[in-house]
Amino acid sequence: MDKDIKVLVNPEITTDQLFSFYQRNHICEEGYGKERACKPLYNSSLVVSAFEGDKLIGIARAMFDGLSAVIMEFCLELEYQGENLDIVNGSLIGKDESGLGKKIGDVLIDELFKMGADFISYDVVRNYEESFFESLGFGPKTSIVYYMDKRPYRNDERYITKRRSEQPHRQ
Repeated sequence: MDKDIKVLVNPEITTDQLFSFYQRNHICEEGYGKERACKPLYNSSLVVSAFEGDKLIGIARAMFDGLSAVIMEFCLELEYQGENLDIVNGSLIGKDESGLGKKIGDVLIDELFKMGADFISYDVVRNYEESFFESLGFGPKTSIVYYMDKRPYRNDERYITKRRSEQPHRQ
């Protein structure tokens, strides 16, 4: 990571910077459109972001209630994850060859502890993101996550993330 990269706590991020980041990295929030996709940024308890100059290249957002924190988003520019990714989506961190994801995560967790968090959770994609989140100190919890999914783009083929092994091979 020899480029001039800054990791900042609660930085100013424009909707153009965030939405461009989503588009470059195939992050499905793009399916909401710019204004709605960027709205959670301004309602988060904590935001930690990485910039290369003015270019947003990583972001993690968390909500904190005074005791527990939930990481709502953790995204890393694909080029900083490494080559030959199984899933080409910046919101899923399967590799962190640059170490930038760990740097963002360490700052995020440190800031949450400073705020008073005793419990921090994040819903990882099984068989893909475990090693990255374990490198930050997370361990598995033996519960089942229940959810409702009403995202308008959830069945849009453009935003369904497939592993490379599931995609047809091009000749």
